[in-house]
Amino acid sequence: MIKNAPKWMRQDEWEWTERYLQERAPNSLSNIVHARFRAAGYAGTVQIIHDLEKVPDGLKLIERLKNALRQRRYRSPGNGRKACTFSLPNATAKNLRHLAKLHEQPETLFVTNLIDGLNSATKEQQAERKQMKEAARLEREAAKQTNTLLRNQLDEAMKHLERHVELLLMWETSMETGQPPFAGDEADVRLEVEKRMKGIKRSLSTIALKHDIVSARLI
Repeated sequence: MIKNAPKWMRQDEWEWTERYLQERAPNSLSNIVHARFRAAGYAGTVQIIHDLEKVPDGLKLIERLKNALRQRRYRSPGNGRKACTFSLPNATAKNLRHLAKLHEQPETLFVTNLIDGLNSATKEQQAERKQMKEAARLEREAAKQTNTLLRNQLDEAMKHLERHVELLLMWETSMETGQPPFAGDEADVRLEVEKRMKGIKRSLSTIALKHDIVSARLI
């Protein structure tokens, strides 16, 4: 552990820190940052910092170093951030400053919230479109199932109708007339008609029931 090591600099930042000082130190401080006899590595960088803090120009350089180090950390990928460099039209930049000030936010935070909000709204719209698409698909499937039901019921009804027309023609042919004399009880005939119609309706209901079971499995 280095004695009196600055708390604002991490140990793994000494190389970047030393390079910053060597590149930006004025000539008046050259003898400090480029000293030939000092400890190596992190300990040597700490020694440079302590020596700079003893002179006014050195203190100013250290303050600039601290600010630069904070910016480096802020933009570091490990901080969950990525630096973006782009130019805005003067009017747009002015509007950005005005809006950020109006919302009492730094410009970077304002832009971040704006983009995140737009991204969230876009995802919500995409989810809504997906739900609408799924609802439309279900409606088409339901219409298709309904058409199948009606078609099957119609086929069943036509089958019964065809059989009764066949019997009627056989009867008319055997009697050699389309309206043979009838001496029976019409009430009995009506009861028999109702009985047979119940059988037809039962067949149609069975088709509807099978359709409902299939539809329930598809949901």
